[in-house]
Amino acid sequence: MPTQEKVNAGVRIGSMVLDQVFMTVICMLFFIPMNMSETASVLTISHEQNAFVNFNSPVFYIALFGLALFFCKDGFNGRSIAKRITKLQVVDNTTGKAASPLQCFVRNIFCIIWPVEGLVTLIDQSRRIGDRVAGTKVVHYDAATAEKPGTNFTKLLLSVVLSFALVVSLAFAFQALALQPSGPKVNYVKSSYNDAESKALEKLYSDSLGKYLTASVRVYDTITNSHLKYISVIYELKGDYLEDYDSRRALTGETMKHLYSLFPENTFSGWAQYIFHQGGTYQSVNNEIGVRIISSTN
Repeated sequence: MPTQEKVNAGVRIGSMVLDQVFMTVICMLFFIPMNMSETASVLTISHEQNAFVNFNSPVFYIALFGLALFFCKDGFNGRSIAKRITKLQVVDNTTGKAASPLQCFVRNIFCIIWPVEGLVTLIDQSRRIGDRVAGTKVVHYDAATAEKPGTNFTKLLLSVVLSFALVVSLAFAFQALALQPSGPKVNYVKSSYNDAESKALEKLYSDSLGKYLTASVRVYDTITNSHLKYISVIYELKGDYLEDYDSRRALTGETMKHLYSLFPENTFSGWAQYIFHQGGTYQSVNNEIGVRIISSTN
């Protein structure tokens, strides 16, 4: 059985900090595919609307799975990586036996409010808020006297599933509350593409600003549930006008002046991309243009 000697505050806080470090590294590994996907998306010149995070992408759920593991970190015999280093263990407060994976999941949910949990731990090193809810406590672990390690893998799997469901629910809740930037996603009707007006705006840019840029334009006459058009413009720059603020401001001012000469600002919603790509240099600035549609999904 684990020793009942009171856990030192320094050891307990050190264990919490190490847990944060180790689990952050593990989570980052699961975020790598999503980061690579988003980077590739940013570097791809396209009129397709790309959200800051694609909630329909498999790599998004891989990243969330990494986050879900944080809440299950003590699932193996009540001992996370950090607790193994600091020789601590999460046990059932009544029996003194290793806490079950489900108990560990419940106690770790409260890591969401980790600053509060940290303060509580300074007062009681054995039981933070999560421990009191889950019916657990943290004690010293002595391998010489400890019971034979054992893990209920059914409960461990259930805790992982519950943790993943929790993380996914929180992610979609943040999106619904507009805490997650989703980009200018607009439900335009692709079949309403207006080739004549698209070519007209491209010609205007070619005639007036052809020395500085090449413009690719897509004009769509219809946005779902709106009287507005949708316009997407990609400006491929022939010089580095994005690095300097004054040059960038002058450039965007000129491009918008020509755009609004054909399409008044209150008649459309859209997205403009300014791109400079030369050798190993890549710069991009994206702006919403026209009327901003607040509540729109794609």
